[in-house]
Amino acid sequence: MCPRRLLRSAAPALARGRWLLDRLRAVARTARPTSLADAAATVAFAAVVCGVVVTGYLQGRVAVAVPTPLGPGSVVFLEATVACLSLSATYALSNALLFGQVVSADRRPGPTVGPAVTAVVPVHRDAAVLHRSVESLLASRYEDLRVLVVAEPGDTASLERARGLAAHDRVELLVNTASPGSKAGAVNYAASVTDTPYLGVFDADERVDPWFLPAAVAGLADADVVQGRTVPEPTGPVETVAYYESVLLADLSDRLLSALTGFEVAASRTVLMRRSAFEAVGGYDPAMLTEDFAFAFDCYAADLEVTELFAHASTTEAAHTVADWWGQRKRWMTGYAQVFHRLLGDCRAPDQYRTLVAPLICGGSVLGNLFVLSLLPKVAVLLTAGAANWLALPLLTLVGTALALRLYDARAGLVESVGLGYLLTPAVLPLFGLAGVKAIVEYLLTWEGEWYSVAKGA
Repeated sequence: MCPRRLLRSAAPALARGRWLLDRLRAVARTARPTSLADAAATVAFAAVVCGVVVTGYLQGRVAVAVPTPLGPGSVVFLEATVACLSLSATYALSNALLFGQVVSADRRPGPTVGPAVTAVVPVHRDAAVLHRSVESLLASRYEDLRVLVVAEPGDTASLERARGLAAHDRVELLVNTASPGSKAGAVNYAASVTDTPYLGVFDADERVDPWFLPAAVAGLADADVVQGRTVPEPTGPVETVAYYESVLLADLSDRLLSALTGFEVAASRTVLMRRSAFEAVGGYDPAMLTEDFAFAFDCYAADLEVTELFAHASTTEAAHTVADWWGQRKRWMTGYAQVFHRLLGDCRAPDQYRTLVAPLICGGSVLGNLFVLSLLPKVAVLLTAGAANWLALPLLTLVGTALALRLYDARAGLVESVGLGYLLTPAVLPLFGLAGVKAIVEYLLTWEGEWYSVAKGA
């Protein structure tokens, strides 16, 4: 059966998955009181983690016969060893793709004049960091630029700070009276009251490279959306974890996915797009907790050309406390589960190949956390079996990749030094996996639309 027909045959199963999620959430919402639902979510989280750990350990002890490439016969390995080899090979190949793109990135200066650009900066309780994005955008080498700060009506501090920045003739303040309460609504409102052919979206705490917009404008000659790289600033222990998490999960893990499916992330920060592309997908969806993740799949379904710009990266503030790090990751993964839920519904009436591929991609991002957690007990299997030497390969692959990209970022001036934080890289994956599993469980049992806000400093 050809891949297209195989995918179409999977549509009913994907649609049934949406039905099952609907039923689970409907049953969970009947739980009263709220404390009972919270307790059930805690028990369910513990049960899932324990189940994954036990299953991973038992699975890791299974003997697997691997055919030898040089002749008849096979070699027997523990499944835990095969998992180590698979993880190493996957990350090594992703690493080769990533650095191939980084090294070959076009660093020639882009045009400094051209089509008018509106850079939208949504702000909500970010008064202390708003100057970072606005001032760096004003320092951009691109001249045909207007900066539009969109603030929430009740956010007095941000409004006051934005009014001060709006004293510059290229900065304007827009109060989000049309769709208050969400970043997506703020961006959509800004788009509705402007008419420039190009729209950019930037977070309040970004420091945008002065050559990003010229390069992105040049990139739009062959694309609909240009997504820039964002680097969390590793200024402390928690921030360093966030930096290496970005290296592994944002920079590295998407390489194979993009190569195999053509899916590229189009987010709601460090992004420049044609207005026609924004309008083609109806803008960002205010109902989505992670509006950028949903927007990326909308662009994919609309067959828009999204390209990544590795040169001229922006830097952003990372979470400063463990509580903020955990809360932010839970919010992201809850949003991913919400998008997955929506994409499963689209499979009821698939109209194209990408409609069926999209939930598989998103499902991998959501359910992949179970796979990540299952790797921990396999480490225990190898240690108890006296085969700990096999762990060296994935550890060296992960640490080596992190170190290589940290050296690259240090040379580019994005980070101040190299340090020793790259040695923590192997711990990043299971930590994110735990946050992901908890977010999935709470999405099914207790989540009712709330979201976590991370504190930002000066």
